[in-house]
Amino acid sequence: MHRYSATRMILDLVGDLPIVANLGPTTDELWHAGHRDRNFYTYGSMGLCSSIALGMALSTDEKIVSLDGDGSLLMNMGTIASIGREQPRNLVVVVWDNEQWAQTGNQLSHTAYGTDLEQVARGCNIANTATVREEEELQTVLMQALEEDGPWFIVAKIEEEAEYMPVAPIEPEMTLYRFRNTF
Repeated sequence: MHRYSATRMILDLVGDLPIVANLGPTTDELWHAGHRDRNFYTYGSMGLCSSIALGMALSTDEKIVSLDGDGSLLMNMGTIASIGREQPRNLVVVVWDNEQWAQTGNQLSHTAYGTDLEQVARGCNIANTATVREEEELQTVLMQALEEDGPWFIVAKIEEEAEYMPVAPIEPEMTLYRFRNTF
């Protein structure tokens, strides 16, 4: 499965729901797939995407979708424990797991050596989890997550594209301004 194609599918499924995107290719691909005011791009915030999404989920009844990365989550695994403790019924975390820190030089991440983020989530009291390898599987699980209470933690195993999307013209201050005005 490739992140860009799956991101386009996610945008089709979520409608107008807020999406919080991890830095780098995740943000770039979300912007190119469908820039909108309800996309919150987390440039410069490695390891904080799902933490930001958790804070949003705790402040609204609306479903919040987090598009995080394995490397970022490994840098801040405490966010998984916090999600498990807080049990936000309206949070869906999708983890793009390419088994590397692509932003810092493509070093293999812990998931390449056997760390299972779905099992980590289960160990942190998140009952609704899945690991998917095909876009169709992701679509099925995501549709269920959007209909049912969460929290949900979905690990999406992906392959990197041969070429990255061009860097999106994101201005963090404008992202915050636009996003705040949608609530």
